[in-house]
Amino acid sequence: MQEPTPSTQEISAAQVRAQSTPSPQGAAAAARPPQIPLAPIKRVQARFNPLADGMMYLVVFFGGMLGTAMRYGLDLVMPATAAPHGFWHSFHVPTFTANMIACFIFACLTSYLSQASWIRKRIRQLTSRGIGMGMCGGFSTLSALVIEELTRLQADHIAGAVCYLLISFAGGLLVAYAGARLGLALTVRRMTKIAADAAMNQRQSPNGSGRHVTAGETVVMPSGSDDSPLSAPPSYEPAPITDEIPLTGDLTTGEVH
Repeated sequence: MQEPTPSTQEISAAQVRAQSTPSPQGAAAAARPPQIPLAPIKRVQARFNPLADGMMYLVVFFGGMLGTAMRYGLDLVMPATAAPHGFWHSFHVPTFTANMIACFIFACLTSYLSQASWIRKRIRQLTSRGIGMGMCGGFSTLSALVIEELTRLQADHIAGAVCYLLISFAGGLLVAYAGARLGLALTVRRMTKIAADAAMNQRQSPNGSGRHVTAGETVVMPSGSDDSPLSAPPSYEPAPITDEIPLTGDLTTGEVH
């Protein structure tokens, strides 16, 4: 500790600051002290990595395989074009049918899963990737549409090619809108059924079972022998725990728990 000046018995401000400021000791006093992060858990942010999710590969693979088989089946059972020659020869029926069905299924599935909160998130992810990306992606074919258009343009069937292209895009928008509306209608129907079941269960519950009792309140219940009231212990809902729960990242799925 610094001693005061003998002549004035005063301590300068520099001496006070030197005494009040703590000095590092041990490893912290080294020229290059160790660096310790203040919050290491906040630096590790779990991010979704689809390359590390093997199940995602599997559902997309089988969905794409199913969609490709469906696309090949359409080519076998349907005629290649709407007419053997002329204007409608540019209209390829299997390609148009596959694209319309894929647009309808994908729009319906997307709108349904976006509102289906009663389905687990993991199941929704796998269903969306397997049916949407896999099956609908393998079933629809934009590349075949482009090749067919180029082939008809090279054969100077410009009017038929342009009409086929416009009908494909307009039809895709219409069926996608219809699929989205159907998916939303299915979710509304499901949520209405859940709400009706909950209301019915509440009406069928015994009297008093849904009563909320505050802390310290005594519930008087009649006995079965001498009609003397019995005191039941109070029942109440405990206060929720609001402490912060640390987040743990799943390296496989990228989800945070």
